[in-house]
Amino acid sequence: MERLTRKEHTTSRNYTYTYYLVIQSPEKPTLLLQHGFPDDHTLWARILPSLLTSGHSILVPDLLGYNGTSKPTNTEAYNSKGLATDLVEILDHENINKIISIGHDWGSYMAQRMWLWFPEKVAGLIMLNIAYDPPAPFDLDATNAAIEKATGLPRLAYWEFFSSSDCADAMSANIDSWFEALHGNPENWLETLFCHRDALSDFVRQGKRVPLHGYAESLRDNWVNTFERDGFVGPLQWYLVKVSGIQWEVEKELPRERHVVKVPALFIGSKKDTVCTTAAIDVPRGQGLLPQLTVEEVDTGHWPMLEAPEATGDVIVKWLAETV
Repeated sequence: MERLTRKEHTTSRNYTYTYYLVIQSPEKPTLLLQHGFPDDHTLWARILPSLLTSGHSILVPDLLGYNGTSKPTNTEAYNSKGLATDLVEILDHENINKIISIGHDWGSYMAQRMWLWFPEKVAGLIMLNIAYDPPAPFDLDATNAAIEKATGLPRLAYWEFFSSSDCADAMSANIDSWFEALHGNPENWLETLFCHRDALSDFVRQGKRVPLHGYAESLRDNWVNTFERDGFVGPLQWYLVKVSGIQWEVEKELPRERHVVKVPALFIGSKKDTVCTTAAIDVPRGQGLLPQLTVEEVDTGHWPMLEAPEATGDVIVKWLAETV
């Protein structure tokens, strides 16, 4: 992150955001890199050298609830209209008119919401691992039942743990187990732990341990120190705002025609991500919601920018050069 300047901005909602910015070619749209759960701006550190070769300016925020940014505990604060407005206020503060909205995991959801709420700002959309999820009512039990019927597994079983009242405390009390749950090395680890009811909850609460992926060893200390300090109450609101129905109550005001992404879009899936599968993009694509979609796949698990930053960066830079 050494080429990026650390900045802060307080939005009209009175939340202070920390973000990192480098200005390159002002005529090109700025790359807005939005991390997921449970990460922060450092998620992108390994891929930045590749992205910088594109010539695009880059802005990397800590999203609401994370690291240097405010961490409200009221779930409503995490509604997507408010979050998108916060980010647009930062863009306006920096005189940035156009972006390529890029996100991983919940950051992919956020990247999509930048298009939905502020399409005039978005010149392109890049989604990593999490497929396009248009606004719709959400029922966790019904969703898991439908996924289990279709695939044999309740692939959002881990959401049941994440939406439990003591989840944040359990994660903090067993933080090393929680990190290893995220980045464990056994084959099909995420599917084993995340897609079976109570498996993740039992692993974390019982303080179980597992060997790490090689890419994660050097990340542990910084990640543990950050979340020991900040906790997980804020980050978990990203799940609770959807499970509670608050997100739909806000997003149902969006016009249906806005659900169609009318700018070039890139989806990068991971061959070994058995929780958030590449095939998930087939549903919104089949519904005609992504008419300018390109799909690529990298040979990694859920964190391609950590596991294979050069290969993942090359996919993005090539798409930018050919498409935007």
